[in-house]
Amino acid sequence: MYFLSLLALALTTILGSSIADEAPFYANSQYNNGKYGKYVTQTFKSNPHVTAVPVVNFMKPFTNCDDGSFLFIAPRGTVAESTPMILDITGSPIWASTQRYGEVYNLQVQSYKGSPYLSFWGGNDAVGGHGVGEYFMLDQRYNQRYRIKAGNGLGADLHAFTITEDDTALISIYAKKIADIHSVVGHHRKGWIWDSIFQELDIETGEALFEWRASEHIDVSKSYTEINDATEGDPWDVYHINSVEKDAEANYLISIRFLRAILYIDGQTGDVLWQLGGKDNSFTDLSNGEATTSLGQHDAHWHRKDGNTFITFFDNRADWYHTMDNQSRGKRIAIDLSSMTARLDHAFSDPTTQILSISQGSYQTLPNNHVLLGYGFNGAMAEFSEDGEFLCAAYFQPSGTFGSGDVQSYRNLKFNWTAYPEDSPVLVLEREVLYFSWNGATEVVTWLLLGSNTDERDGDEYSEELLQRKRAVEDAIVVPKAGFETQYRVLAGDGLKRFVRVVALDKEGRSLGTSNMVDLGELSRDWQAEEEGEGLRYTGENHTHDEPVDGDHSYLEKDVGDEQILIGFGVFTLLSVLLVVFLTVDKKQLARLWRRDSFDEDTEKMAIHEEREGGRLRHLWPRLLAMVSRWRRKDHFTEISARERLLARDDEIILAQDRPQEFGEVGICRNGR
Repeated sequence: MYFLSLLALALTTILGSSIADEAPFYANSQYNNGKYGKYVTQTFKSNPHVTAVPVVNFMKPFTNCDDGSFLFIAPRGTVAESTPMILDITGSPIWASTQRYGEVYNLQVQSYKGSPYLSFWGGNDAVGGHGVGEYFMLDQRYNQRYRIKAGNGLGADLHAFTITEDDTALISIYAKKIADIHSVVGHHRKGWIWDSIFQELDIETGEALFEWRASEHIDVSKSYTEINDATEGDPWDVYHINSVEKDAEANYLISIRFLRAILYIDGQTGDVLWQLGGKDNSFTDLSNGEATTSLGQHDAHWHRKDGNTFITFFDNRADWYHTMDNQSRGKRIAIDLSSMTARLDHAFSDPTTQILSISQGSYQTLPNNHVLLGYGFNGAMAEFSEDGEFLCAAYFQPSGTFGSGDVQSYRNLKFNWTAYPEDSPVLVLEREVLYFSWNGATEVVTWLLLGSNTDERDGDEYSEELLQRKRAVEDAIVVPKAGFETQYRVLAGDGLKRFVRVVALDKEGRSLGTSNMVDLGELSRDWQAEEEGEGLRYTGENHTHDEPVDGDHSYLEKDVGDEQILIGFGVFTLLSVLLVVFLTVDKKQLARLWRRDSFDEDTEKMAIHEEREGGRLRHLWPRLLAMVSRWRRKDHFTEISARERLLARDDEIILAQDRPQEFGEVGICRNGR
């Protein structure tokens, strides 16, 4: 078994493959120890502006949690460059912003007037634990449709931007003000505080439809933070609002961190109707304090199921000044508003690693009732079943640097998302390798590599004869999409014409977009060696595979023959060495080459297991399949496409930008609602 695995890997290495991106790590202890750096990232030749994309260390692969959605993160920190991005469940990027918005928080998908949008905050976060900036909404072509500021001349804060069922926006705001602080200092005195505010905005006009200020309803003595100098230059952060949500009764559920409480606000008067936790807790705790005691909590939401009412949130168990535990966790609290009781229904935490986040964090109830936690101050996220089974976990930074602030992402979430970028795929040739990608495209499954004898980049008119040549099956090579950036090594036997481009195809074989043209030059089949004189020359359109010119292919065939002999000899030598190793080396030592660190759920310790799932063996097959498609040239997919429409119908010219104009319905995950 090990011998066959090594043989497969050897063949993959020798022959090359349509593989791209940096492969993710799987429970890699060296990654977690920081051997590869504080923030392991990857770059792409076809899209060098896509930067700071992390190489993920999957402690438990997210392929175990495949529900068709993507991972939405916005890494930043003392090491990570602030970039909103979407990853697939293998850790490969789908989209990474190439624009700069300052520091970015809270990348998510939200519905507005029936259409899905990417939304996030961008701005300056170096303002005492909050920020001043704007909210951005991008459509399914990544065009900016809305840029939203706070109302009444205030600065929009980073913590909250929630689009309601009424198509209004809820935002958080921090503002300085002078307040009476005698209840804290014991004598009459005024001091500067950061007031916590939320507004409900009209997205189209920016008008503030409702505004609530904590200072008008909550005395400063209810705060758990110690007072500082309370000067204008250094105000006292008394409340610290970090989430707001509107319910069907038009009231608001808010989380205020330094009150250690979740409050329910009357949507008409602004009065506090009740609060869960804190000094003015309204509930009888049926769980010995577990339901009403939290520290530094974030991201509070309603969750209703089977007639029961819950409040969910991320319980940091710590803040900048205090620590309650050695591990942050998600909480689901069952509340009964008739009896005013609260009970801890479930707590979710990583059983393999103690992750304590002193700030930030997220709790998301997914449509399948799984729970997704984002660890905020630490670059990590984890998914659990509804009853708390630990299913998946991903680290964006070494676990050995947790707590450093090197890599942070305020909320880490999952959503369905369908997008057709406004720009086109990009094709780049470097040496003998073609690199191609399409930043933001979600529906690409396969790439069609097409060749032409003429450079048509400067014209849009095509003759019928030229169109038919472009659609000829023998001129098309299918390359399965492999990660963000797919690679294709051009070999002499490929027979590609001089000018090539790639067409992005969806799962139905429909064209989504076409790349720029690239000149293969001497790598194409239309270059030949002259018998005398200047060596290589371009022979033009008249020479095809079926009509060789004297002296044309003999030079090429000799090169191919020599290459095949060298590859064959190399394969024979390598297999001989591997066979000797297999017969002489102790099996246990050889087996270690194909093992990795993974978590043993039975013993809750790090144990060595064979990598049967989510590892190297499983990933070899698509690599080999991609190789085979290169040599076949007329593979099944191409023949079907040619026969049924893609390469034959005049009304679907694959070189046109014929992306679907109507996106159709896109599922939106809104915390289980």
